[in-house]
Amino acid sequence: MKIRLILSSFLICCITQIQAQVDTGVLSLEGLKTEYLSEPLGIDVASPRFSWQLGEDISRRNISQKKYRITVFNENQELVWDSGIHDSSVAHGVYYQGAPLTPKTKYEWKLWVEDQQGYIAQRSSWFETGIMSTSPDNEGWMNAEWIGSNELVFNAQYLTVFKLDYALQLDEKSQSTKASILFGGNDPRLLDINKNIQGVESEIDHSYIEVELDLSSLPTTQNAQLHIYRQGYSKSDNGQQPFASFDIPDALINGKNKYDSHQFEIHAVFGLIQLYYKEGDRLHLINKPPANAPRFGGRGLNLNPVGSGNNYICFPALGEVGFKMKPDQHARFSKFEIRHLRAPSNSLFSEEGQSESVFDTAGLSFEKGVYSFDHNSQEVFVLKDVSFRGTPYLRTDFSVESKPIRKARVYTTAQGVYELYLNGKRVSENYFEPGLTQYNKTLSYQTYDVTEMIEENNNAFGAILSEGWWSGNITYEGENWNYFGDRQAIKTLLQITYEDGTEQYVSSTPDTWKYTHNGPVRYGSFFQGEVYDATREAEIALWNTAMYDDYHWSAAERIEPEHSFYLAEDFNYDTQQYIGKVDEGVRVVATLEAKSVEEVRPGVFVYDMGQNMVGFPEIIIYEGEEGEKITMRYAEVRYPELEEYQGQEGMIMLENLRAALVQDEYIQKSGYQLIAPRFTFHGFRYLEITGIDKALPLEQVKAKVLSSVSELSSEFVSSNKLVNRLWENVTWSLRSNFLSIPTDTPARNERMGWSGDINVFSRSATYLAEIGPFLNRHMRAMRDIQSAEGRFTDVAPVGGGFGGTLWGSAGIVIPWEVYRQYGDIEILKDNYSAMSAYLAFLDSKIDADTGIIQEGPLGDWLSPEAYKNDPTLFWTTYYIYNLEVMQKIAALLGHKEDELMYAQKYQAQKAFFNSVYVDQNSVKTLHQGNQSLRFGPPLPDHLRKSKGDTIDTQASYAIPLRFDAFHENLKHIAAQNLVRSIERSNIDELEQARPPYSLMTGFIGTASINQALSKYGYHDVAYRLLQQEHYPSWLYPVINGATTIWERLNSYTIENGFGGNNAMNSFNHYSFGAVTAWMYETILGIKPEEENPAFKSFVLQPVPDPTGQMLWAKGYFNTVYGQIVSAWQWVDEEKKLCEFIVKIPSNTEAKIRFPLGVSVEEFYDNKFEPVKDWQVSSDESWQDWQESTYGSGIYKFKVQY
Repeated sequence: MKIRLILSSFLICCITQIQAQVDTGVLSLEGLKTEYLSEPLGIDVASPRFSWQLGEDISRRNISQKKYRITVFNENQELVWDSGIHDSSVAHGVYYQGAPLTPKTKYEWKLWVEDQQGYIAQRSSWFETGIMSTSPDNEGWMNAEWIGSNELVFNAQYLTVFKLDYALQLDEKSQSTKASILFGGNDPRLLDINKNIQGVESEIDHSYIEVELDLSSLPTTQNAQLHIYRQGYSKSDNGQQPFASFDIPDALINGKNKYDSHQFEIHAVFGLIQLYYKEGDRLHLINKPPANAPRFGGRGLNLNPVGSGNNYICFPALGEVGFKMKPDQHARFSKFEIRHLRAPSNSLFSEEGQSESVFDTAGLSFEKGVYSFDHNSQEVFVLKDVSFRGTPYLRTDFSVESKPIRKARVYTTAQGVYELYLNGKRVSENYFEPGLTQYNKTLSYQTYDVTEMIEENNNAFGAILSEGWWSGNITYEGENWNYFGDRQAIKTLLQITYEDGTEQYVSSTPDTWKYTHNGPVRYGSFFQGEVYDATREAEIALWNTAMYDDYHWSAAERIEPEHSFYLAEDFNYDTQQYIGKVDEGVRVVATLEAKSVEEVRPGVFVYDMGQNMVGFPEIIIYEGEEGEKITMRYAEVRYPELEEYQGQEGMIMLENLRAALVQDEYIQKSGYQLIAPRFTFHGFRYLEITGIDKALPLEQVKAKVLSSVSELSSEFVSSNKLVNRLWENVTWSLRSNFLSIPTDTPARNERMGWSGDINVFSRSATYLAEIGPFLNRHMRAMRDIQSAEGRFTDVAPVGGGFGGTLWGSAGIVIPWEVYRQYGDIEILKDNYSAMSAYLAFLDSKIDADTGIIQEGPLGDWLSPEAYKNDPTLFWTTYYIYNLEVMQKIAALLGHKEDELMYAQKYQAQKAFFNSVYVDQNSVKTLHQGNQSLRFGPPLPDHLRKSKGDTIDTQASYAIPLRFDAFHENLKHIAAQNLVRSIERSNIDELEQARPPYSLMTGFIGTASINQALSKYGYHDVAYRLLQQEHYPSWLYPVINGATTIWERLNSYTIENGFGGNNAMNSFNHYSFGAVTAWMYETILGIKPEEENPAFKSFVLQPVPDPTGQMLWAKGYFNTVYGQIVSAWQWVDEEKKLCEFIVKIPSNTEAKIRFPLGVSVEEFYDNKFEPVKDWQVSSDESWQDWQESTYGSGIYKFKVQY
């Protein structure tokens, strides 16, 4: 009776959810979309595609479209296309085939549909074209120019990659021999013991880096020297003893020229410095690396006490700079300049030619850029913060005519990111537009409807610009700072169309716009954070309204590529194209309120938001004190109370953020303030606030969640609460990492489009959200930086990385998954040449002697047993799969010769795989002597594999089984081997024995293991693996408090903390969440059919948990054609009786499958009336299921297993 009551409640819940979504009309239309988007504004597609859904009707089954007709009208209500009546049930991918579309025009399209019973429905929607040209010089921009400021934004405490130039001439008359330059001074993190992990708390002017020129050994046989002193960065620092010393070659400084002026350059990259002597245009490296320098890692002398290179919290920043002279030592400094490192290496600070200096101290005289220390009988020490330029604000005024306005549109793009204002209001609620693309190849622009924002008579149009992905710290390589350019610019056009047909244009031109650097946003960086000075708000109050007087602002400046872009022979803008961006931008998709707060140290308040997420804080302070600084830092985790972290317990853990500063500063005004940094984003659960006297109430501390995914398109719930939390964690990692591009982590100093991650996760992602346009745009980035040889880079946009075949294969996998889920054949057409070139590239990487593909280096990344694997087995498997997919794509696109070619190569590679990587007797996988790349200490000899050794790992079976690499006569034995590899104990890289049913796969294998198990009927093993709780498993992080998917299965454990992986450790990666595709396709049984993409026809084959651990599951998935619902629950576990409810959306049909040998004992329709037409129509080639096909409706089954 209890089981029955639970079941009834469960089914009623499912039915109620289903019925709440159906219309009461006979036939209705919904979900009208153009280019897979609802009412898109600014599309640049010549022949857009239309799609729609037939509404649900609870009273009818088998609703199917019989005919449709589309008519399209322009703004003047003139018919531009009539499709005529089509006898077709297709309701997606219907191309516009009318007159050429006109740029900047709104079109209405009207849909007429008749269903199979003769019912008729009509509905309309609209789309609007953009500029309709990829040319940056198209006349549609109405002479809009790139404008901004040629004065560069500069914040010294946030700058960790730079050049410091100076010339130094010691005084001959006084026989002076020593003089020093200073930088890295007074870093706020070193002035507060709670803001560094070194345990230091320096006093003002007691933390700095000193570079001293020492000529005291000349003219003896010894060399002049550069001494480096580090003070206040570590407890062991001693400012009296050199941290390092370097001889200067006698050919550069000697007894004869020692009192000449000598020029030096210091290049700093994340704490590593290189010291150069400059001779004309020639640079001589002073601190040359030793012969045994490591191959990987940065170059130069490491000044960072935390660690060397980009994998560590970064010290020093440029910080305060200055000079130091010992008593009675005299010298002149000149050509003192701070510059960006990356070309064009423009100046950030120089006082050359100035009459006054910011360095005002006794013993120093200054004239036109020369700093003279001629009268100092005592030591002279001066440090100054030379930052003084904030983020650029731009504005213009314009008036409109006194006549009715039909419409007003803004077309905008930027180098950097922008926030656009019209008459004091934000034009869009999106963040970080125009989004990340490979800017030198593709730049997006946005179109906005501002008709209702235009005011009578006088108006004001303005923008705030910030770095975004254009400038500043980007990727983990410091040399990529300012990857595209060193300053921000905007190109915008406001076009007003009056009712009488006349038009007015407000374009971005230097003579009509003005700028200032004196606004409250002092600095904005995705990696470093934001600095906001609220005391400056009053100075520019109402700056974006027509009542503001901008007399003290400067005329906007034209931004010229040759002066501000990074340009090289292989990196130019010759083929750059503009494209209209119409997919959803980054938006606030949720607001979280802090769950708790703890004062972990006096004055250090850590707020727990309860969820790892991406976004920014929103903090309210009612009684602020003017000039007081509040600092906010962010972390995914806190240090646990373990001996290893003694002294840091409870503090936020920043080590895994590495060289990204991730710090916001807010200078308070008096009274009320809303703190909401918006030109940065952070991945965090924990928010640390300092600079307040007491904890703020929880309701005053919120977090705004940012994502390119505004809502999910599916849901999964089961009786297993841990599995439910796993699913929720995956959705949070999706939201977090789908931010303009599919990133690998939103928190640390990467945030890059690593292709390996999206390769394995793309199928899951297409179930979780409607991301077709998002992934289509990402594929353009992959094409944009594809090499001439055809290689897809491991990271896109920007490039770089070290993945190989398993990463580059995303260029094949993503278009195929988008096609399967959404029926988007255009993505196959757009990428076909690039995909073909990639396969030709892989062909070229096949070793002529061995036949083995050599395109790596990564294998099953982060697998606990990666050391056993041969990565070339995985590369070969993916090559086989790529060939199979391309054979299918070639057939779809009508490329017959290519189809035959790929089919032949597929068979050849499959035969090669089975002959080389498979033992023909045991069907165990074989090693070919290729060791997987690993970081850390070398692998001990006794763990190394040799050619001919068995691999016999879970991944070595799962991946080839999923992709049909094994021959027909071997695959079932291989599947048995996979099961044995799961059921036994396995030794991991730490030489620890892991218990049976441990998940031993990494990034790549985890996406395949349950798919492979269920493909060969081992559902029980797959379910047990999913629900296993010990390490390593999917649920182990959940048990340890995860709220997102971790990069490592053991990123954190209660017993061992971070396991020594403090830096190489992300708590928000989606790769291990790729199991969700299996959850939808097997647990819920929702599967697409390749021959009928977009779920026009699909399979419903839910598999209840054979182990009985999961008692029920339910979920839905919103497809192009409508919502599919699937639910099941065991009625009686002993008798193996299970009930199912499914919903098939209108205008589709589903092949409902159950295993052979089970009996369908009850079968009910929409109204839960018995149905007698369960007809088995099994394909004879398959012997493991019974199948019957049904049209739309709600069905309930009771099945005896």
